[in-house]
Amino acid sequence: MRRSSIVWLSCALLFGVLVGLTPERTVAKPRVQTAKIVITTKGYQPTSLKLRRGVPARVTFLRTTDATCVKEIVLPDFNIRRALPLNAPVVIGFTPTRKGSFTFVCGMNMMSGQMIVQ
Repeated sequence: MRRSSIVWLSCALLFGVLVGLTPERTVAKPRVQTAKIVITTKGYQPTSLKLRRGVPARVTFLRTTDATCVKEIVLPDFNIRRALPLNAPVVIGFTPTRKGSFTFVCGMNMMSGQMIVQ
């Protein structure tokens, strides 16, 4: 191999490292996905969220009002039911394993939101 070719190749590799074109950086996937739902007098804020299939999720629910029926959260498709104390964040961890639209509801099944798993 000619010396000029070796110098050019070395420069190209160094440039790739400096601008972050290494394979490790381009294929990195998040280890955990997070989302936050706040319960206000208007209901769930936001009313829907998107999650990725196969990636562990941590969804935080925060009830900021006592003026709604949302005293607990139920994710029926994941067999999860948790009490929501006023002004105390409740983190629910699970891994969505299939694509689709899944509902979360209050304990009385009167207010609902959607989790869209892609």
